[in-house]
Amino acid sequence: MADMTRGERTVQLFAQVISNPTKKNSVGDLMELLNIPESERRNVQRDMRFLSEMDAGRYVQQESVGRTFYYRSALHNADRLLFPNFENTMLHFVFLRRIANIYPATSEIITQLLERIENSLPPKEKKSIQQLGSELNSKILFMGTPPDFDEDSSEKIRVILQAIHDNRKIEVEYMTESSCKKSKRIPLMVIIYQNDLYVVCQSIQHEGDTYTLKFRRIKSVKLLKETYVSEPQILDKLRRQVMSGAAFLSGQEPKLQDIEIEFESHAKLFLQENPFNRSMQIGKTKDGKITVKMKAECNRILFNWVVSFADAARVIKPAGLKTMLSEYADYLKEIYG
Repeated sequence: MADMTRGERTVQLFAQVISNPTKKNSVGDLMELLNIPESERRNVQRDMRFLSEMDAGRYVQQESVGRTFYYRSALHNADRLLFPNFENTMLHFVFLRRIANIYPATSEIITQLLERIENSLPPKEKKSIQQLGSELNSKILFMGTPPDFDEDSSEKIRVILQAIHDNRKIEVEYMTESSCKKSKRIPLMVIIYQNDLYVVCQSIQHEGDTYTLKFRRIKSVKLLKETYVSEPQILDKLRRQVMSGAAFLSGQEPKLQDIEIEFESHAKLFLQENPFNRSMQIGKTKDGKITVKMKAECNRILFNWVVSFADAARVIKPAGLKTMLSEYADYLKEIYG
């Protein structure tokens, strides 16, 4: 454990003391239990002093016998507090590990966290989790393509977020349909849309314009020393685009229209669970059908959303969206009719 960071080492020391509430531990005892080398003794002494002083000694108590200091848990019955309902904890643990890779940007973080938690468990509880995992993994299935996993994803998102926070430019290697291009970018925001991450950037060539990069297509990202000035009017424009559902495939300033669509009643739950944008309001007609009204841009994203409901949706307005659907129907009839 020589390469342990201070935070990791402090957590391990704290867990060791708290999980053995009746035992007194010297610095030497703790170093032996956690296999910490002698060269780290001064660091361990400093960590234990910090833990014993934390919140006025509420968690770790320090005692001295001669010139030797001993540490013990200041929490009574701490062994029963650690896992009050361990059976339920294990179920959540197994499920989280199984689905960790669904979101590429956080999969590595979740996996590392779960490994550290499991390594800190007593042997009996660790074995229980392993047995439960082997029983339940085959009962938690993924339909369609398996979840993506990018080992560098957590580091890439960390660099992007740091760049946004510090107003610094980044160098991005990005995959397109025809090539992989490396160029300088100005990151402004991160958008989460339909289980994907997008990085919104400000155009370097066209002042005031913005565009989006799909996070999955970013091969590498490097933080640059060069900074940029964040312009409030551009950020406000982006927020309006996101609120209206027009952050992609739209003009720089979305032209919102009144949208009204009638749906069959069986689509109600899906509409409630997957609203198109925040302005969407769901009502009910006299004949039991569902009406949806909202402000949105009449673009390809809205068109695709309506088409996904097949014959369960009928557009009332605007006329432009009805025309797009009519032309699509003509195309289908020509190809398949």
